[in-house]
Amino acid sequence: MGVLDARKAKKDRGLNKIPTASTSDVAFLLLIFFIVMPMKRPEVGLSMVLPAKSKASSVPVRESNVATIRVLASNALTLDGELITLPRVRLAIMDRLAGNDQTIVVLETHPDADYGMMIACLDEVKQADARKVSLKTTKR
Repeated sequence: MGVLDARKAKKDRGLNKIPTASTSDVAFLLLIFFIVMPMKRPEVGLSMVLPAKSKASSVPVRESNVATIRVLASNALTLDGELITLPRVRLAIMDRLAGNDQTIVVLETHPDADYGMMIACLDEVKQADARKVSLKTTKR
């Protein structure tokens, strides 16, 4: 009986072990996954085409072709000097573009204004499908 007990003891020891032969392979694959995945993240933000440097410093533009949106220090918005709310910016710019496709939107922001308000306003202008947008900072 001593031989049978020894065989049974060896069998029991084998059943209690967890195979760890592929643990290093799995760890390596997880490491590669977490290194590569952040590279696949799409870019988030507002796409803008910046003008190329040219010899001409300024181009004359008729005032009727310019829509000026100002973000005041109090985060209030004005369109050509008249107060406007953020949800109405998109419709107002769409109306201006429908009447004149040469409209240039100037977004002028006060340095003390909330940055988020400027971005929200720029987002509304982009959603209005304005192709010509100029960013400007007012002086204090």
